[in-house]
Amino acid sequence: MKRGVVDPELDFYGQVVSELGQPLTTISRNGQLAKRLIRTDPDRASEALDQVVAEIGRVKLLLGELRDRARDTEHAEALFKG
Repeated sequence: MKRGVVDPELDFYGQVVSELGQPLTTISRNGQLAKRLIRTDPDRASEALDQVVAEIGRVKLLLGELRDRARDTEHAEALFKG
């Protein structure tokens, strides 16, 4: 590979890792916050857990998109093999 040229496949995987890392960081942070607040401030704990649920939804969407792209790539490769 030439210096300064980014492999599109590696770039794609790097983007996927980054996109998945963001909601996972938020999930972790809000889960820890909810755990600390559950007894002293249940309303804030509930808000933190709502964020966890929302971010899990985001991860599911990202994984669905990744699965669809992999499926599309698989179909495209099959078309060009013949």
